[in-house]
Amino acid sequence: MLRMDAFTLRFAHSYEEASTLWCEATAAGDDPMYIAGGTDLLPNLKHKIFHPKRLVHLGSIPGGIEDRGDEVVIGAATRLDAIASDPNVLAHAPALARAASLVAGPQIRSMGTLGGNVLLDTRCLYYNQTEFWRRALGYCLKAEGTWCHVVGGPKTCVATQSSDTVPVLLAMDARLDLLGQTGPRTMAIRELYRYNGMDHLQIQKGELLTAVRIPKWNTSEGEFRSSYQKLRTRDSIDFPQLGLAMAGSFDGPTVRGLQIVVGAVNPQPKGVRGLDAYDGEVLGSTQIEAIADLVYKQTRPQASTHGDTAWRRQMAVVYVRRGLTALAAG
Repeated sequence: MLRMDAFTLRFAHSYEEASTLWCEATAAGDDPMYIAGGTDLLPNLKHKIFHPKRLVHLGSIPGGIEDRGDEVVIGAATRLDAIASDPNVLAHAPALARAASLVAGPQIRSMGTLGGNVLLDTRCLYYNQTEFWRRALGYCLKAEGTWCHVVGGPKTCVATQSSDTVPVLLAMDARLDLLGQTGPRTMAIRELYRYNGMDHLQIQKGELLTAVRIPKWNTSEGEFRSSYQKLRTRDSIDFPQLGLAMAGSFDGPTVRGLQIVVGAVNPQPKGVRGLDAYDGEVLGSTQIEAIADLVYKQTRPQASTHGDTAWRRQMAVVYVRRGLTALAAG
């Protein structure tokens, strides 16, 4: 049985109260952390990856999904299973609903929140293990050690950003509402992640994600279509070995504003470059193959996740072909 270290649990009923409790715990030297659903944090506590003396619980803060005309706003505390079945999400961001429905299993989705999925800690085969296992290996660069076993060096951590919802939110240019010690602010989700498995989030320490804003796609140039595809060994529960999101405006098979984001292969999910060359093009087999080749050239999976890297890279090509063919067909 894996046991957690002792900690104090404080309940917050608003984000402002949570921020205040976090500041108080920090001043007391308790190295606090936030907890909402806890589906990722609690296993990490059992594995002795983190050692907080105080947790600030966000579970009493209500979530919610609102259609505000030009955008859909989802509270960070909204459960993933609610997102998967919400009419507003299904109408305006169907790929997000699908991504949420593919996170782990039903029990996890009923507890896990959108905020937790967006801010999910990076994962690695050498990091997400028990303390006993990590010690036997000599630890890793991300936890206690000085060496990355994936790249074979002491400087670079390539633990993977493995969220299902993030590629879709990136493809749809979502924005994030944050609350920190300096007050509220909004940032584009494209500015949130960096290529550093040890420190992949560009937010202030103690800053809270309070809401995700998804702009409604401009349909003046065609019908909005999107998709999310997930590669994993077991469809019932596993983290993605590859996540691929696509979104664009379609007039029949003609596409405009196509966005493709590849996730779960690196510390930073990446949008595919060069897609503007296909703006206004009919997506026939030639164009789809050319776009698939772009994805192949720009996808470099790391061995921090289960699955052969060459296979995962090739599967990105397979998923692009399947996804674009389906989107072009409506």
